[in-house]
Amino acid sequence: MTISMFPVNFIIMQTHKFLILAIAISSSLFCHSQNELDTLLLGEMRVMYSKDHLADATFVGQLCYGANDYFKETIEPLDVPFQLMVLSQNDWPHYSAPGLIYGMPHYKGDGKTLAVAAEDNDFWRMQLPDPASIPSPYKELIPVVYNLNGEISARYFFDLLAVHELGHAWHFAANLNTQRRWLSELYCNIMLHTYIAEEKAEFLGALETIPAYWAGIDAGDLKYTTLKQFEEDYWTLGVENPFNYGWYQFRFHHAAKLLYDEAGAELNKRLWDFLKNHTDKLSDEELISLLEKEVHPFLAELVRNW
Repeated sequence: MTISMFPVNFIIMQTHKFLILAIAISSSLFCHSQNELDTLLLGEMRVMYSKDHLADATFVGQLCYGANDYFKETIEPLDVPFQLMVLSQNDWPHYSAPGLIYGMPHYKGDGKTLAVAAEDNDFWRMQLPDPASIPSPYKELIPVVYNLNGEISARYFFDLLAVHELGHAWHFAANLNTQRRWLSELYCNIMLHTYIAEEKAEFLGALETIPAYWAGIDAGDLKYTTLKQFEEDYWTLGVENPFNYGWYQFRFHHAAKLLYDEAGAELNKRLWDFLKNHTDKLSDEELISLLEKEVHPFLAELVRNW
């Protein structure tokens, strides 16, 4: 995709938000107040959102609604109970999981709630490198791909991550043994990337550009870099080292893109079936060997060469 194509894609993304907002106001979508958050109903799906953030809530809600239907069609017709919260910075401490920095999307421990930020924030900004200090093609791409009203914003990337959190809800509903925390996170990114690539390809530039940059940097200054460290220090990373945690997620995102390019959309279902079939915990050697044989050799290769 050339640089000149990105503005069209993201004009589409912004226009899509305003069109959905018009539909939300004028159609059968029903809004009311509950516990200081407003509520938007999309079919049976509930989206709770902070005051003045109906457009953001509707966009992210529609994205999750479509992704859930896509997974039902391509994975299995599973009934996955979930609700979405789109929160302002003021509301975040009252409704998000404790201790997480504002802006970090997450699946709450109640087994049904996906929580995302409604406003630009420091966590999003720390994920955006200064274009003047990085090499091509990213110094040219990032200001174009993430241009929002003349400013560079990571919103176009982070708005999409609600689908990643929906992936966790699917894992929970199916009672999957995802074997490792890193495999759970990687798989949620595979679900996200597959849905966007197959159904919302106009958003691929936003989904792929930042992860591709961070996946290629020298990680020598980071405290945590291995999959073993991610497994052992998962909660410490999320709460105390959000930038380092973000680096892992960008690596997982980029790996999901490479896997999709290599194996196609079918990988999503193969990995699902693999995890449903292997309910007992596998050793590291067994896990990599079986991923290679039953899912795809390239997945095993990425894990070995992490």
